[in-house]
Amino acid sequence: MVKKIALFNHKGGVSKTTTTFNLGWMLATKGYRVILVDTDPQCNLTGMALKKATEEDEDRIEEIYNTRSNIKTGLTAAFESQPRAIEPVDCIPIGEQERLFLLPGNVGFAEYEVTLGIAQELSGSIQALKNLPGAITYLLDKKASKFNADYILIDMSPSLGAINQNLLMKRHIFRFSR
Repeated sequence: MVKKIALFNHKGGVSKTTTTFNLGWMLATKGYRVILVDTDPQCNLTGMALKKATEEDEDRIEEIYNTRSNIKTGLTAAFESQPRAIEPVDCIPIGEQERLFLLPGNVGFAEYEVTLGIAQELSGSIQALKNLPGAITYLLDKKASKFNADYILIDMSPSLGAINQNLLMKRHIFRFSR
C-alpha cells in the first residue's frame, strides 16, 4: 500500500516545496517509486520539478496546464458533476530520475476550495456533493496504483482551507454515484 506524506505549514516560505522535492528525489534514489503531487496553486513544485528557468520552459509548463495531466483536470469529473468516474491522469517523469514522477499543480485548482468546503459541510444532505470530500484521495490512490508507487509526497499550500483539510484526513470514503 502506498505511503502518503503531506508537507504542511501554515506559514509560507518555510521550504515545504524544496523539502518535498528533495525527499522525493532521495526516496527514488533509494529505489522507491515516488509521485510528487503539487496541490499549492502557486505551482512552485511543478516549476522546480520541470526545471522552469527560461521562457521556453514556461511555455512547456503552460502546455501541461492545458492537458489532462494535472491535479485540477484529474478531479474535474467529481468537482464539475460529470457522470463519469475519476481516472488517474498521466504523471510526468522527472528528468534523469526514473522512479520519480510529478502530478503537476494548476493555478485553477484553488477554484475547488469553496466547492469542497461546502461539500464537507453539506455532504450528508445533498446527494450531488457526497463524492467531493473523498475525490482527492481517490485520485491519488488510483494514480499510486497505476504507477505502482511506494510513496506519494504532497506539497500543500499554507492555508487551513478545505483542500488542505481533505488532504490531511486519514481516511476518505468515495462513493461514485450518477
